[in-house]
Amino acid sequence: MFTVKRFKDGPDIYHYDWQNNLPKSITIIQRGKELTFERGNVMMHFDMVQCTYENHEWGYPDTLEFDFYFLKPIDKDNFKIDIDITLGDAMCCEFSLEAPNKVSVIEYTSWRSKTDPSNTVFALEDESLKEFVDFLNKFTGFYLEVSDFKFLDKYDNYKVD
Repeated sequence: MFTVKRFKDGPDIYHYDWQNNLPKSITIIQRGKELTFERGNVMMHFDMVQCTYENHEWGYPDTLEFDFYFLKPIDKDNFKIDIDITLGDAMCCEFSLEAPNKVSVIEYTSWRSKTDPSNTVFALEDESLKEFVDFLNKFTGFYLEVSDFKFLDKYDNYKVD
């Protein structure tokens, strides 16, 4: 299990084997088509980790990127992660996680999106979404369910507040 130290000790994001713990591939649904992206680079910054996935199919963006921002603890036992998902240059989703199982959607571009009223679906395929949630649960203190991520699935079931 992966542990992030308290910020006074510094986040321990550098000693974690990101490359081998991230899903090997992620399949998305975009414009009615499934596209599979293979794990690419992992770039570590001070309080942020960028994880790229690559696909070279003609007519679609080459890169799917997950940016993990580790924020100061909410209290002494919890921390917060902001996650951005981009496809090429397009911001597809932004949300935050707080232990043990709070998921707050900041922005998403799928059914009934306020920022993309076209109802263009951006989703993770069922197995990819499960693998992504399993990866997030490797962070100490997180107990997330696939049902917490309805804004990222392919079904028209997310209710906008």
